[in-house]
Parts: sequence; structure tokens; C-alpha cells
Amino acid sequence: MASKLRVAVVQMDVKVPGAIELSKRLGCYVVAGYPEKLLPIQTKITVSEGGASLVEASEPTPESAVEVQLAGNSAVLFGPEGRLVGTYRKTNLYEADLPWAQAGTGFTTFELPPPLKKLAIGICMDLNPNPASYETLVNGNASDVVKEPYELAEFCIEQGVDTLVIPCAWLDSGEGTDWDIGTVNYWCHRLQPLWSSNDEEDGELTGGRKTTVIICNRAGFERGTQFAGTSTVMQLERGSGNPNLVGVLKRKDDGGQIFTIDL
Repeated sequence: MASKLRVAVVQMDVKVPGAIELSKRLGCYVVAGYPEKLLPIQTKITVSEGGASLVEASEPTPESAVEVQLAGNSAVLFGPEGRLVGTYRKTNLYEADLPWAQAGTGFTTFELPPPLKKLAIGICMDLNPNPASYETLVNGNASDVVKEPYELAEFCIEQGVDTLVIPCAWLDSGEGTDWDIGTVNYWCHRLQPLWSSNDEEDGELTGGRKTTVIICNRAGFERGTQFAGTSTVMQLERGSGNPNLVGVLKRKDDGGQIFTIDL
């Protein structure tokens, strides 16, 4: 008999204490975003006419240096009974992150019991190409054949990830009515290596392998900015040629919904 995975997606603000309580009450795993406080030793900044740059705390502090308390745009994973499993810090920073956040050191995985098994976490902009990769893509020579980078999806393939969870604060594209169709299409595009049938060699090697993807996106407004909502649960099969959408919340839903996935 095929196993089943029940996923609850919530498009509302859940603080870390609430996530702990939720995991205890329901006996489940919970992923929630939070601002991770970093040690001041990691956040020296030098200000000059040429701009600003981070310097190591072990370096002599210039007169123009200012110590600031940055944070990580991070996510935390709690297990049943509120047990801390681990944390992840966002790798690809969005422009709004730059004044306060410090990037993480790369993607990672967590080994969990079935049906979740090997789980990875990405945060919002992590779905986009790494800025350095994107610059190479845009500025490459016309004669160069440059493949669009899909770092997060390719990481999942390399590591054999079974479940990918992506908390987001993705902005509304303005497309569609109840659902932000433009945003869903873009998410599917950025996860293309997990379902595309274009690469025959990959299809022969790993065809049929499935990855459950849970994208939990913020809904509503803040300071005049509208978020896309439209949280999406997918089951992506390598070589299938189509992304399978298990369920999608509406862009203005401010609650949650439970989806059951046959694995």
C-alpha cells in the first residue's frame, strides 16, 4: 500500500513559539520563518566613499567602521513534541534583505522518518538563480551557450531530496484572479529539473523519482505591498514532462488548508 503524506499549509504569520506549540499539539513537523540573531562578531561593516563592505572581526577596526547587528533570514524546523531539528539561513538574498540580513553558506538537508525522509529547505529568493550565476547568464558572450542555473532544484537532485519546503514572501505578479497564475508558473519553471523530460540522460538515470514540494507564501498587504499568497503543494516526478499541482491556496486566503499526497 502506498504511503500518504498530510501537509498543512498556512498563509498567516506564525511565530516560533506558535510553531513549537503546533508541533506539540499535532505531533508533526513544522517549518517556520524567523529572523535569526547573529553574533556581532559576524557583522562588522566598513563605510567609505566607495560604499560599504563587511570585514572580519579579527581585522583591525578602521575609524570609519561601524558595528551593526545583522540577522539571518532563516527558517526553523521543529519535530513532534516541539523538538528542534535544525535551522537554515537563506542563501540568495533579495534586495530588501540586504540592509539587515547576512546570507547563509548554502543549502542543506535533514534526515527525517518516512514519509518525509530527506528534507531540504529553501527560502523565497533561493528559487531564483544565485546573483553571481545570473550575472554570468546575462553578461555572457553571444557565442557562449549558457544554461540557465537551477541551483535549488539541482541541489535536490544531487542530494536525493524527497521533500522540499519553501517559505516565501513572494510579491503579487498581478496575473490571474483568485490565484496568482504568473507566480505559480514561475515557481514551476524554476523547479523544472525536477519534472522536465528535456534531458533524456537524466530521465534514464532517475526517471520516476518524485519530490514533494511545499511552497508556503505570505498573503495580504504590508506598507502598500501586496503579497501573492497562492501557496502551492506539488508532487514533481523526474522525466514526467509536467509539474503535478496537488493543491493551491487562493491569493487572499489568510488561513490554512490540509492536503493529502499519495507517495
